[in-house]
Amino acid sequence: MSEAQSVIASLYLPVSHQQLLLPNVSVAEVVGYQQPIKTMDSPEHFLGIVRWRGIDIPVISYEFANGQKPVKKTNNARIAVINSIGENHNKLPFFAIVTQGIPRLVKVSNELIKKSKKKKGNADAAIVKVDGEEAVIPNIAYLESLALNQL
Repeated sequence: MSEAQSVIASLYLPVSHQQLLLPNVSVAEVVGYQQPIKTMDSPEHFLGIVRWRGIDIPVISYEFANGQKPVKKTNNARIAVINSIGENHNKLPFFAIVTQGIPRLVKVSNELIKKSKKKKGNADAAIVKVDGEEAVIPNIAYLESLALNQL
């Protein structure tokens, strides 16, 4: 495999206590924070709905979805709009998560990534080290199912 094919452009998305690692193509856009509009009797992990490019997007708290308590929203908070990948893509083309800072670009290759033996939460697909820096690969299908339940 050529060098260009084995390197994946990715983003570190900072959330409370850790950073998520996602392929660049899975993030539609990162926008300034806006307060989600919460619905009555919604679960703790569902922060509400935000309007993005004329459509309503459900916002999920990664931390609550993973059984953690998030820290207070920082001044650098952003909304990361994620492309859905599941069979319900037509019903839910996007969902969002709140980040606690500005995303950072990273190039990931098989040589740079090592799997960690740390315990994973429900919202984690894997915990890895990329060139010595710890990151969590989120379980997008799980997060997507949580967002879909709020439609």
